[in-house]
Amino acid sequence: MADLSRAVVLRLTREEKELFSSNKPWLYPLLDLTEHLARTRETVGDCTLYDKIIGRAAALLIVRLGIRTVQTDVLSSRAVSVFDTFHVSYSATSIVERIDCRTEDILADVSDPEAAYRIVRARSLAAQASASPERQAVVIENADIKRGENTVLRGVSITIGRGERILITGANGAGKTTLMKAVLGIVPVAGGSVSVLGAPVGKRTNRRTTRIGYVNQESVRVDFPISAYEVVAIGVATARISRDEKRRRIRDAMEATRCGTLSRRLYGTLSGGEKQRVAIARCLSQNPEIVLLDEPTASLDAEGKKEFIALLEQLSAMTEITVVLVTHEFDGMDRTGWRHLILTDGTIVPEEEISA
Repeated sequence: MADLSRAVVLRLTREEKELFSSNKPWLYPLLDLTEHLARTRETVGDCTLYDKIIGRAAALLIVRLGIRTVQTDVLSSRAVSVFDTFHVSYSATSIVERIDCRTEDILADVSDPEAAYRIVRARSLAAQASASPERQAVVIENADIKRGENTVLRGVSITIGRGERILITGANGAGKTTLMKAVLGIVPVAGGSVSVLGAPVGKRTNRRTTRIGYVNQESVRVDFPISAYEVVAIGVATARISRDEKRRRIRDAMEATRCGTLSRRLYGTLSGGEKQRVAIARCLSQNPEIVLLDEPTASLDAEGKKEFIALLEQLSAMTEITVVLVTHEFDGMDRTGWRHLILTDGTIVPEEEISA
C-alpha cells in the first residue's frame, strides 16, 4: 500500500479515515481546508493533520482551525513557539530554525491566528490574480488618466484579484476619484488600458461595468424625500428581473448590512453610518462582483469608521466580492488583510507587503 504522506502535502484524518487531502503548493492546502470545513461544518478537535512543511504561517492557520494534533516532516522553530503557546501536540521528523518563505517573515511578529489568516488570504488572492487572468477583477495597464486637460495619473498599472480587499490612499487631489471613474468607464484613459472582469473598459455600454457597485461620500441628496428602502431599490430599478426578485434582493441586501429596521426612515434623517450602510445595501442589491468606495467614511466619526470597515470585511468574507476602498483617512485603520496602494506624484506605489 502506498504511503499517502508522500502522495500529498496535507491530509486531515480521524481514526485513520481521510477527511481531506491536497497536493497544492504553498499555503493553499490550508486555505482550501478552511473553506472545506466552513462548508461541511466538520469539527476537527479529534482529528490529526499531516502537513509536509509547517512554518509559522501554517501553524497559525492550523491553530485557527482548532486542530490539536499535528504531524509533519519539517517544522520551523517559529511554528514550535506557536504550537507551544496554543497547546497543540506535534511530532516532526526535523526541526529547522526557519523556512525560507516571504510569508514566514511577514508573520514573524504576528501571534493572532485570525490576523494571520487575513494576511495569508490577501496574499493568496493577489498571487492568484497575477498568475491567472480568470482570477482578475480589474486590470489597469500603463494607463494615463486625465482630469479635464490635465494628466493626473501617468503609467498606472494595477492588477486586482477577485475577492481582494484593496486600500488606495493619497492626498486630496492625488487622483483617487479620477482613478475610480476610469474603472467605471466614466473617464476615458488617454493611454494604456483598463479592463474589468476580463472585458476592456472604454464604452459606456460595456456590460461588465454594470457588475460594479459604487459608493461615494454622499450617494443621495439629504433633502430629497426618499426612504432608506427606496434608496436601496434604486440598485435594482433597471434590472431585468421580476418584481418579486427585486423585493428579495432589496430585503437580502438590507439584512446583510443590518439596516432592515431603517426601511421606512427618511434617508435624510439617518446618521452618517446608517446612510453608508444603506448605500452598501443599494450596491449589494445589484449583485455586484466589485464594489468601489470613494471616501465613504469622510463623514463618520472614529467609531463609525471602525464599524463601517468591519462591515466591509464581513461582506467580503461572506460573498467574495472584490472591495476597493479609496480614502485619504486611514490612520487608526486596522489594515490587516488589505493590500495597500498609494497614489503619489501621479502614479501608484504598492506597499512592500500586506499591512499587519
